[in-house]
Amino acid sequence: MTLPLKTPVTVTAVYGQKGSYWQTYHKGIDLISDSFDVFSTCVGTVRVVAFDEGGWGNYISIGDSNGNRHIFCHLEKTYVSVGQRVDKTTVIGKMGKTGNVSGIHLHFELRNSKNEDINPAPLLGILNEKGKVRQVDFTDFESISEWARPFVSTVFAEGIMVGDSDGRFRPKDAITREEVAAIAAKIIERIK
Repeated sequence: MTLPLKTPVTVTAVYGQKGSYWQTYHKGIDLISDSFDVFSTCVGTVRVVAFDEGGWGNYISIGDSNGNRHIFCHLEKTYVSVGQRVDKTTVIGKMGKTGNVSGIHLHFELRNSKNEDINPAPLLGILNEKGKVRQVDFTDFESISEWARPFVSTVFAEGIMVGDSDGRFRPKDAITREEVAAIAAKIIERIK
């Protein structure tokens, strides 16, 4: 997956955030950028282009090959139609403030084939924190197997594995017992 907005991007609300705006918790991530163009985060097919007055406003849902739904909400304009094939270079809409919203932004939500929300931050290669986006940007990111990239993004986003001092992840290197202990300690710290 790639970011749906051109950088620099700022996160204004994180996945899982609690507050008066959401019934339970924030099921997506809110982003803003100086560029209002919204890009598809995946290669897929547009499933829904609709308007939800009391919630998402103008929104688009795109299905990817893994059965996930990529949902883009509060759009000012939509530029795609149902059934259209899109890729990560396709401008699908324009960021706006339609629906139940307090200002211009993009609410991006990711749901799996069971319609369960997923934290999109690690899959976008960013940290799930407010402020300027910090992307997973290992110099050897392309050498990480495609199936493992979401997991690498997750452990980076959670601060469990952050790479070496040269900015490399070194995916094929052996792991030492010391490194396993450090990783386990970070996980235990988060569980407490």
